[in-house]
Amino acid sequence: MSSKLNTRPAYRPATERTSLLRAPEGHAQLGEQGQSRKFPSVLATLIAALGALCFGYALGFSSPATHELKAGNDTPIVEHGSHLKLSDSTISWFGSFLNIGAMVGGLLAGFLADYAGRKIGLMSCALPFCGGWVLLAYGESIAMLYAGRILIGLGVGMVSLMVPVYIAEVVTSDMRGTLGAVNQLSITIGVLIAYALGTVLSYKWMAIIGIALSAVHVVGMLFLPETPRWYMARERRSEAKASLVWLRGADAPVDDECYSIEAALDSQESMSFKEFCKPALLRPLMISLLMMVFQQWSGINAVIFYASNIMATAGFANPNLASISIAGVQVVFTLIATLLMDKTGRRVLLIVAGTGMCVAAVMMGAYYQHVTKDDPTETKHLEKKFSALAITAMLLYIAKFSIGVGAIPWLIMSEIFPNRARSAASGIATFTNWFNSFVVTLTFTPMSNAVGLDVVFWMYGGVCLALVVFVFFVVPETKGRSLEEIEEIFDKPSIN
Repeated sequence: MSSKLNTRPAYRPATERTSLLRAPEGHAQLGEQGQSRKFPSVLATLIAALGALCFGYALGFSSPATHELKAGNDTPIVEHGSHLKLSDSTISWFGSFLNIGAMVGGLLAGFLADYAGRKIGLMSCALPFCGGWVLLAYGESIAMLYAGRILIGLGVGMVSLMVPVYIAEVVTSDMRGTLGAVNQLSITIGVLIAYALGTVLSYKWMAIIGIALSAVHVVGMLFLPETPRWYMARERRSEAKASLVWLRGADAPVDDECYSIEAALDSQESMSFKEFCKPALLRPLMISLLMMVFQQWSGINAVIFYASNIMATAGFANPNLASISIAGVQVVFTLIATLLMDKTGRRVLLIVAGTGMCVAAVMMGAYYQHVTKDDPTETKHLEKKFSALAITAMLLYIAKFSIGVGAIPWLIMSEIFPNRARSAASGIATFTNWFNSFVVTLTFTPMSNAVGLDVVFWMYGGVCLALVVFVFFVVPETKGRSLEEIEEIFDKPSIN
């Protein structure tokens, strides 16, 4: 960071700077959009969200790839050559390495977003993606497959931070919820595409398509501007104004928006990690971190893991069809969440979603308590008998997760941090998400063996209930507020 940026005046709380966030007399007040055009912001969101689609495609790739790579009971394990067949332990690590790469990617993205910019940071995600897909497409050893998964995980971690932050900083407050949720919608579409292609293509051809998707994303980003807030933080006002003109239109009150951003930035000192000890940053950081923990420990991985088995007992013999159906449900309900986000607000969706997930997890626990018997024949009979309960609980859970808990933690992460801390704090939140994803995946099977699936699902139900209580008492509503107005919430002694 340049010495010029380090000479900013000391940080002032909201009560001392409220007047700064008001435009001069005769100008539009903060939040007024004038004659802003919406199409450029929508276009920028859709192009940026191609990165999230690459993220979802990488997640969905795991299922058909591991099915193809896994050696059967009578198949010899081959760890070198063009016809790789892997053992259960190597397959497990093949899936886990994506989480490990994503942890590092989240932290790296926080650094890149600050020093290279949001746009360049997003474009740079293509490097690990393409490198990883090349190794998966042409690798002929388990080491190359592992390296490929780590690189792809690195890209996934970077994208999971970069896309929501970019979208939050380029769209207007009245559309930020809807367009911010496009991030999660694109992830679910990417998963669905991967599942569908996995029914007709080998994992090597799927990897080549992954390269193409990343290339399309980079080309699209070439035509988008850097975010105005990143420019303003570096005192590049003319470039920030040009970015706003591209996004809002020449007739929009871009000078007033520049003034509002500048007023908030003028009251901030250069960022250091000591700042996280101050309530104005500690409170939003804790909210974001706990939202990430709740998302991962709510049980989504367990539900998805057992979904194919549940659907098989209900008559869906084809596991590919079952996976595609589940992904389709996620897309539909995430689309509903996208349409509702700026109408109902984040808190309502989270409370409704968490309550529904709690009920569904309790139902799943009851199902496994009733069907788990010592006699395998009796277990199969009971699974078929109570399959309607399992299907209902599973669909309710996935629908509620998609409406709230899937998308909103990422959206909140992109909204609640002040500009000076957004990259660093989002990097910490992204790392926390992927670390917990890794731990949940690693501990699910041992926990299930130790206490039973019924107890595990009831524990997940308890986490969902805790999420509802946490949102009700702690998480503020951000609907319709500018990023600068959200920053003011946390500068006050209490959160309303």
